[in-house]
Amino acid sequence: MNAELIVVRSEDVALPLDLPPIILDLTRAWLWSFDSKNTRDTYERYIRRWFEFCNETGLDPLEARKPHGDVFSRWFQETARRPPKPKTVALVLSTVSSWYEYLHETEALDANRFKKTRRPKIPRKHSETVALTKGEARDLLRAADADHGRERLRTAALLRLLLQTGVRISEAVNAQIDDLGFARGYRTLRITVKGGDTITRRLPVEATHALDVYLAERAHREGVELQDLRGPLFATSTGQSWSRSKAFELVRRIAAQAGITSKVGPHSLRHTYASLAQEAGVAMRQIQLDLNHADVSTTEIYLHSRDRLEKDASQVVASLLE
Repeated sequence: MNAELIVVRSEDVALPLDLPPIILDLTRAWLWSFDSKNTRDTYERYIRRWFEFCNETGLDPLEARKPHGDVFSRWFQETARRPPKPKTVALVLSTVSSWYEYLHETEALDANRFKKTRRPKIPRKHSETVALTKGEARDLLRAADADHGRERLRTAALLRLLLQTGVRISEAVNAQIDDLGFARGYRTLRITVKGGDTITRRLPVEATHALDVYLAERAHREGVELQDLRGPLFATSTGQSWSRSKAFELVRRIAAQAGITSKVGPHSLRHTYASLAQEAGVAMRQIQLDLNHADVSTTEIYLHSRDRLEKDASQVVASLLE
């Protein structure tokens, strides 16, 4: 199969030119069957990797079998810029299997022969994301407040929102100014969560103040009254939506300025929210609701690593021997 790749600009999906038109259409439909743009973007990126593998090896995607999936798994790991985590490899394989399952369900293929591809085992109660300590979280906020430059107020507002509510970075950067509101005497933020549903979160006073200061300065800069300000809650200097990648870089930079040596990203702040909430005595069920986890076992994964370190008996044993 001569699987030359093109980018179909209207859908922005890289597809082999000589796939049957019906398969091209079904692939686009498969991507758009997912409500979340983040999910669509991730699945698109990973299905591109599968097509790249098919192109490089001369494999017709419609003739793929389990052994091809096993070889692809190794190829993906060896051609990555840096060694991928087992969770990433498993997600890539699940993405490709999902594509084949969709083709099978729509009767374009007689079976999904990819689904039995061997996938890495993922520890169910382990996350490599590290939560910050209370002291580190405070240092991070101080570093955000001390940041300089035109967008320093945006920095302070974003870091407080992430740390003090536990929202995902995608939920924060996709929020609009019109999503701010009031309910029962509280300032609130309506966010779009995984799956496309919306929920309303209460904003703490500190995060509210940081947002108010940032938005007031932004309105002044744009020459409009605060009540007339519209657009993304967190915007670029030109008023466009802020990208997740730029926000990720910001969190990394502020963490470095705060002297935090562990690997910190936006998701670390979500884990930190869960950890500090548990430390303060908040019920597990409430933490689950705040983080919008469908299953409490996901929330438990967030907290398992912290509990394991706190309850580790090594120091007790060492004290008996010294």
